[in-house]
Amino acid sequence: MSLEERFAGFRAAIDAEIDRAREEAVADLLRVAARVRAASTEAERVAAFEDAGRMFPENPAVLEFLKTMAPPVFGEERQLRAQRFARVRVAEIQLYHAAAMKSGRAAGDVYGALQAQIDAAREAYRENFLTPVNGTADYLHAEFVRTLANDDAALLGPGYPGPLV
Repeated sequence: MSLEERFAGFRAAIDAEIDRAREEAVADLLRVAARVRAASTEAERVAAFEDAGRMFPENPAVLEFLKTMAPPVFGEERQLRAQRFARVRVAEIQLYHAAAMKSGRAAGDVYGALQAQIDAAREAYRENFLTPVNGTADYLHAEFVRTLANDDAALLGPGYPGPLV
């Protein structure tokens, strides 16, 4: 057997080993990804990420990828719904009451100009998302300040009652 044939044999064996290792890594990644997607509690999610960290210790990109696949757990889902509600309500106010919003900003009293709409949004937010024990932040207030008052809470005016929590 010539030296060239030996090298070809070595290359073929190395390529086969690389293919086997690649297939094994993909199978491991798919198993961990399935666990992450199936996690219904924070404890299950943490355990899946810990296993992934042990399986892929030299590749933090795998963990970052898996984090994008993780569904929100119950508390996170509620927070996301509250944030979405706040953005939609404020966008509706902006869209349907643009003139009042602009005059309120100019006068430094957005709340005075949009009191009925803001109070209705606050009441709906309170009913849907705020309970004494759920710990949801007041995303609606933050959205009022960010969007309606251009990040200047003083523009909401002296009559604005402030955050709900």
